[in-house]
Amino acid sequence: MSYIPLRRGFTGPSDKIGGSSPYHWDFKASQSLPIGEQVKAFDTLVRQYQSHGREVEFSNASVAGMRWNPAANFDDKVKLYNQAINAHSHSMHPGWNSIDAYVPFKGKSRFDQGAVEGASIYVPGIPGGKVRSSSGGGYGYFSEVLNPKGEVVFKVGHGDTSRPEKEAELVVPELQEQPQLDQDSDRKEDPNSLANSMLQMYLLGLGVNKEKEVKPVDRIKQQVMLSVFAPQRSSTLMRYLSEPSPYEELTA
Repeated sequence: MSYIPLRRGFTGPSDKIGGSSPYHWDFKASQSLPIGEQVKAFDTLVRQYQSHGREVEFSNASVAGMRWNPAANFDDKVKLYNQAINAHSHSMHPGWNSIDAYVPFKGKSRFDQGAVEGASIYVPGIPGGKVRSSSGGGYGYFSEVLNPKGEVVFKVGHGDTSRPEKEAELVVPELQEQPQLDQDSDRKEDPNSLANSMLQMYLLGLGVNKEKEVKPVDRIKQQVMLSVFAPQRSSTLMRYLSEPSPYEELTA
């Protein structure tokens, strides 16, 4: 399964996120998903934060201060993932694995002033699925991630209710499969290469033009198209296009 990081809110003070510890967020994954998919989705979020100079730091007992490294050995990631789930024993939800985390800037901790306040909150969007956002229930501003079957497989919450996204629901476009090329294809000129290059330049132009606001649905389309036409570079470009510099969040 593929995942696209989508911003859905911001961290906030305790009285605006449901009454829990300020400036953290809560990640929930359905236990119906294989552990490998849960780890893969969490990796997607962490890489998104890393692209903006942030790291994911756990806070609950037994994992407090530990940080997620998406480049670590898979077995080590599964071990830490399960540790973080077990550390969330203060609030258990049948059928769900829950994790609490902060996203301080690299080189700082969650206790440093300005390190975690007003940070973006991301969800692992699934191509062909949806993302629904709302507020309440002691979960602050929260989002549910639905797969193409309409099943809720992820939840991310404790966002700032005073800073919701404009859209209550997003449709995540499906990824289009690339045609299988034969072994000699690299020796032949691709008739679509010029068109693809021009499309990438156009999308990049939209992504970096700060004078023109890009709507969230257009941003998702940019991410999907880039993943199709530039698979080797799409992860970096997607992260770059998804949001402005995190330093702008602190002054927002």
